[in-house]
Amino acid sequence: MENTKKAIATAVLILSIFSMAFISTASAVGSITLTPNAQAPGGTVTVTGTGFGATKAIGIGLGSEVAVTGEDHTPTGTGTGPWMTRTNHYPIKPGSFSFHSNVVGSSETDFTDKGDGTMSTTSTYDAGSWLYYVTGAFGRSSTMDLSSSELIFTAAYKYYQYNVTPPSNPNSTATGTFTATITVPTGLANGNYNVTAIDAGGNTATATLTVNSAIPEVLPWNVMLLLSAFAVIAGFRFSRKPRIHAKI
Repeated sequence: MENTKKAIATAVLILSIFSMAFISTASAVGSITLTPNAQAPGGTVTVTGTGFGATKAIGIGLGSEVAVTGEDHTPTGTGTGPWMTRTNHYPIKPGSFSFHSNVVGSSETDFTDKGDGTMSTTSTYDAGSWLYYVTGAFGRSSTMDLSSSELIFTAAYKYYQYNVTPPSNPNSTATGTFTATITVPTGLANGNYNVTAIDAGGNTATATLTVNSAIPEVLPWNVMLLLSAFAVIAGFRFSRKPRIHAKI
């Protein structure tokens, strides 16, 4: 009986360790959890978020931050704008973005992301400027007609190694929650990677995903967890089973 109690206690400890692994770290007001929090390349992970903006588009990045500088774009638009273009990579880390607007032969101005999808600038011709973290779209409007001018936008920002935003383009609910299924990129090396969720208002949250190519993809994670616990219990009971010696 005592051995059985020890085995059950060990199994409970294992289950507790697995449960603690689902706790995420968060920035801003959002938080996310990953189910499962360990997966093989090519496998899927469900991302569940709370505390995001109401009915906002959600972008999801995986991996470390990557810095970009000197990325030139030719925006499109008419008249006073908006004149818009898109970064080469996204989603974008809120607060990391800036761009230099060159109206060739006329004026040059800098715009800086305020972390909420809007820009600050000293331009006296500014009529609004925008950044969409999820899609990388950005641009500006002007109080002057820029149709006859050549415009060049030069951007600097941070993005994440992999854009794993689902093709369905998830949105948060009216209460700021969302659920999305991402796919771990094939060929990804084993290790721990940050999963970062961002909404259009700049709210972000991060959790850690363990990538391990040895994880079987044929069984659901919860089944694997239960089998592991039962294996521990069975192992303890077998090792303590009394031996019966035949009488000679």
